[in-house]
Amino acid sequence: MKLQSPFRDGAQGSKIIVTTRDTDVSKMMGAAKLVHNLEPMENDVCLQVFEQHAFLNSNNDKPPNYELLKEKIVAKCRGLPLAARTLGSVLLLKETYEWEEILNNKLWSLSNEQDILPVLRLTYFYLPSHLKRCFAYCSILPNDYEFEEKQMILVWMAEGFILPLPEDNKQIEDLGADYFRELVSRSLFQKSIKNISKYVMHDLIVDLARWAAGEICFRLEDKQNDDGVQLRRFPKARYLSYMRGDYDGVNRFEAFSEVKCLRTFLPLRNGYIWSYLSRHVTFDLLPKLQYLRVLSFNSYHITELPNSVGDLRYLRYLDLSYTSITSLPKSTSTLYNLQTLILEGCRELKSLPADMSNLINLRHLNNSYAYSLEGMPPKLGKLVNLQSLPNFVVNGGSNQSGIREIEFLIHLRGTLCISRLENVTDVVDAGRATLKCKERLDSLVLEWSHSSEMEFVVLDMLQPHTKLKELTIKSYAGKEFSSWVGSSLFSNMAVVRLEKCNNCLSLPPLRQLPHLKELYIRGMNAVESVGAEFYGECILPFPLLETLQFVDLKHWKEWLPVQLDHESGVFPCLKRLSIRKCSKLEGKLPKNLDLLAELEIVKCKELVVSIANYKQLRQINIDGCKALVHIAAKVEFELLESLCVSNISELMSLQTGELCRKGLTKVRELKINGCKELKSSLKNEARLLQQLTSLGRLKIEDNSPLVEELGKEAEELLQLQILECKLECLELNKCENLLKLPKGLNQLSSLQELHIRECSSLVSFPDVGLPPSLKVIEITDCHSLIYLAKHQIPQNLRRIEISDCKNLKSLVDEEAVGSSPLSSSYSCLEYLKIYGCESLTLLSLSGQLLRTLKHLQIIGCEQLELIAEDGFFRDNTNYCLEYIKIWKCQNLKSLPDGLCHLSNLQTLIIRLCGSLGSFPRLSEGRRPSNLREISIRDCDKLEALPEDMHNLNSLVKLKIDYREGLTFPPNLTFLSIKKVNSCKSFWELEWGLYRLTSLRNLWISGEDPDTVSFPPDMVRMETLLPKSLTDLTIEGFPNLKKLSSKGFQFLTSLQSLKLYNCPKLASIPVEGLPPSLEQLLITGCPVLKERCQPGKGRYWHKISHIPFIELNLTGIKKCFFVIITIIIIIIIVKHLSLDLGIMSTIIFRGITISCPNNISNGK
Repeated sequence: MKLQSPFRDGAQGSKIIVTTRDTDVSKMMGAAKLVHNLEPMENDVCLQVFEQHAFLNSNNDKPPNYELLKEKIVAKCRGLPLAARTLGSVLLLKETYEWEEILNNKLWSLSNEQDILPVLRLTYFYLPSHLKRCFAYCSILPNDYEFEEKQMILVWMAEGFILPLPEDNKQIEDLGADYFRELVSRSLFQKSIKNISKYVMHDLIVDLARWAAGEICFRLEDKQNDDGVQLRRFPKARYLSYMRGDYDGVNRFEAFSEVKCLRTFLPLRNGYIWSYLSRHVTFDLLPKLQYLRVLSFNSYHITELPNSVGDLRYLRYLDLSYTSITSLPKSTSTLYNLQTLILEGCRELKSLPADMSNLINLRHLNNSYAYSLEGMPPKLGKLVNLQSLPNFVVNGGSNQSGIREIEFLIHLRGTLCISRLENVTDVVDAGRATLKCKERLDSLVLEWSHSSEMEFVVLDMLQPHTKLKELTIKSYAGKEFSSWVGSSLFSNMAVVRLEKCNNCLSLPPLRQLPHLKELYIRGMNAVESVGAEFYGECILPFPLLETLQFVDLKHWKEWLPVQLDHESGVFPCLKRLSIRKCSKLEGKLPKNLDLLAELEIVKCKELVVSIANYKQLRQINIDGCKALVHIAAKVEFELLESLCVSNISELMSLQTGELCRKGLTKVRELKINGCKELKSSLKNEARLLQQLTSLGRLKIEDNSPLVEELGKEAEELLQLQILECKLECLELNKCENLLKLPKGLNQLSSLQELHIRECSSLVSFPDVGLPPSLKVIEITDCHSLIYLAKHQIPQNLRRIEISDCKNLKSLVDEEAVGSSPLSSSYSCLEYLKIYGCESLTLLSLSGQLLRTLKHLQIIGCEQLELIAEDGFFRDNTNYCLEYIKIWKCQNLKSLPDGLCHLSNLQTLIIRLCGSLGSFPRLSEGRRPSNLREISIRDCDKLEALPEDMHNLNSLVKLKIDYREGLTFPPNLTFLSIKKVNSCKSFWELEWGLYRLTSLRNLWISGEDPDTVSFPPDMVRMETLLPKSLTDLTIEGFPNLKKLSSKGFQFLTSLQSLKLYNCPKLASIPVEGLPPSLEQLLITGCPVLKERCQPGKGRYWHKISHIPFIELNLTGIKKCFFVIITIIIIIIIVKHLSLDLGIMSTIIFRGITISCPNNISNGK
């Protein structure tokens, strides 16, 4: 039923597809005749899938008797794709006699109590023993969980599943990679569709793994009920995982009391959001898990580890990534068996243990993005088995490892960043790093924080091996690069990044790198010319380069062309060219870039851009250059889909019409910003709308004449009956001289969306109306606009959003329509939002609202007096309204009578309506109300709340200001009451809060001077608050002194407690707060705050088990820490090369400030 309940709230007409292998689920969902049973594959299709995996699409490996075996294979697979794929993988590279043996195996006919497909059991049966262990271990992963190959190999290593044979001359990681690839080849692992760098297991394969693992592997979620209570105990368990919650408290780990020999403690994360963990786990539970080999606290907001972690002598894998630790316990240096230590994203970690060189078995030390790390511990060179060390921080201190320690780390592989190179004081030490010998390194980053006297010599000494694939040099302050940078000996170099090398006078001869594919040059301010030194004298420079980017070269003036003896041109494979913020660059771009698909030129105000020779372009973005040139009549951009031209000083064209006819016919998205010359060019030579036959989205900014010209063109084309424009979305921004939308735009028969922003002179829309196809209109900051439509709202319009239009008075011009009623019979409008339109007086015409309207929001319309006339809803019971929000409409005196007739209404929010004096009934006897949420706040003149509120059985969320005689609907799950001046009614037997047996979230805020204890000390404490509460907030009681012991002992489900602005509150229950509590926030309670201080407060021992504790900070400190956090976020974005738009998945739920003992003192 939990699966079914959310779907009941879907709007009428919504469609939901539920997939299941259980017929009972389809019956429960009420699908009836809509159930579609997937049929098995046809025999020939099934055989094709089998052959793809059994022979890898090759017919040479088929056994001689294959034709005789086909029928048996098809029968075994039963038309199931997974079975065909898996059986094919099992038989891959098997001898003929083995095919017969496997197809005749008795496992096909054994009873199957666990409902495991026979072919899957057979797959497991034929796995080698070492792979069986690795595969069964994966049963701790949840269905659809994406995992990385390297992570899986490292935990297998830690558990001892990878056993090298004496004859194996391989590193254990390479052997683990062989294991992993073998499981992939057998179709037990498969590439994730969402992220090709990760893998998943089919849910039937997960079932197989759990069957194979038995009781030694388990997941907490599989053995708990919906409330997180453990249903079964697993004393034999060795390997455990669980999905991190937001706040993981004591109760979640009750099952550990009987697990004596646990080896894996692996919380799994979904996304990058921080979670909070009870200190009980790290300080009380962890010391008892003496046999741990794998331990992870990934993405938990913990600030310290106990010293007892050093007692985990079997520990081989420790993951502390994205935690808030500032240092590791000294005892960490005694974990002599440790193989993997992950500190990725520990941005507050400043140092590593001084005796870390004792960890002689350490193979992987991941300190990526640990930006506060000040240096490396001494004698790091003793860790001769180390293979991963992403960041070596050079520190000149005597108690730190110098760069010379890298000499002994001969097994380093992957990426190595050597940062703070300015601290290298002896060039001999740099030479001793012997990077030439680290042949398993793929990527090298050399980074300085500021200049020093020996940059050039240090760079020269740090020459890497010639098989390197990626090289990055950052903030190098020398005037020239070492000769090895760009040397042709680096035949595998594919990516080069040169960043902030501000003193270098020229670029290195990178044309000599034969396999270079990506080149990024940023912030090299001393470079004035790019020419021969860059191209060199080779026959074909940059033969494989695909991406070239120049950013922020402030003094770059000229890009000299290369002189070649052949016609193939420079950059023969270039696909992406980007030049940004090179304000002094003059001249022209290279010609004959035959494969160029993406061209971006931004803020290069002296550059002339000619696009005539780039025939394969798909995307063009030209913003802020001197001139855009297109003069070749024969040019045809057959692939061009997106064109953006902005702030171009001069448009130079001899044949604009020819360009439009041949060059822009495939363009789907066009943006024009400024470029005033474009209007006259089009007027004289081309009809833009006629030629852009594929255009779907058009954005025009700061070019009013162009808008008017397009309107005239649309009219002319319509008269000629040749208007074929497919434009679906039109966006007009900052067209300040535009008085009225051209009536020709009414003829855009495919237009569905219209967005108008900051057109300050726009007064009205065309008298002929808007296009009948229009579905969405959004208008923002058009202060001259008085009304939206002259006569009526377009019939097909579904969504209207109008914001900050100060002179808007109504949606329709009432003077033009007169007294005739609004013709709304055929209207499709569903969503209406009006925000900050301070002159709006009428929401509707003749007191009516459109019957199709589902969502209504009116915010900040101070002059609005009427929404609809009284009795209107009573006479129109077929209204679709589901959501009403009226906010900050100070002139609104009443709501229309008859709200109770809106049978589809689910949400009603009324706030800051200071003149509202009364409230109509919300329920009506003939039909039940569907209201689920009501919020009525800050309406000071409102005398009483709706008298029938207690009859709203469907209501689950209620936010109100206190009134005498309050009564509550019985099924509330969320209740917020503010401005409480007397709490007595809350404890009364007839209408008390205890009656709300479904209530989970309660917020009480008020100024009741008589409230000293919460809840009050009474005989029957169990009848004061509902036991179902999970979230309780108490705010603003001036004389509240204590939280009642008896009252809180019954709140066994309480997870969050927030205490705000109770200045005299000094005590918590004697027995402590409920063990279920996961979150405690205290603000504006100075006495209690002092007593809850970490480590020293009187109540600290009673609350230290709570995962998340927040104590208030002053506003100045909050702002400071917020700014610091934002800076860190920007750094992460830069280093991960992530788009800011997706960072919402990485950053935390709220910005919190960490301090010792897992306390966060600000938000």
